[in-house]
Amino acid sequence: MIKNLLSFLSIFLLVLLVVYGVHIGVVNFFSINNDPTIINLSYIFNAVYTIILITTILILRKKFKDQIGFIFLAGSFIKLGVFVAITKLNGIVMDKSVFLDFFTPYVISLILEVYYVSKILNSNK
Repeated sequence: MIKNLLSFLSIFLLVLLVVYGVHIGVVNFFSINNDPTIINLSYIFNAVYTIILITTILILRKKFKDQIGFIFLAGSFIKLGVFVAITKLNGIVMDKSVFLDFFTPYVISLILEVYYVSKILNSNK
């Protein structure tokens, strides 16, 4: 379990760091006047939440092997709600101009989460 988790975490963090670098590079290259706070918050939040979600799924995979998909769906739904709550509590305005600043790390995290959870589900057969 620990080996699988470390493998996922290394790939996940590497991909997320590369995407973050490209994202910041594009914002700087095109002189887009985006607040870096929302970009940093989005990447950090998605990284931490994904690590917690995947670790939880790995811990629960034996006991709740038939419910792992539902746990993942609930976790993904909660992720959106928690992020919106954090932004509202900190006074960060989420409008169309900052949509991609949240959506980019969310989609990258979601793709890697889905891939890894599908591997977990297939290994439970």
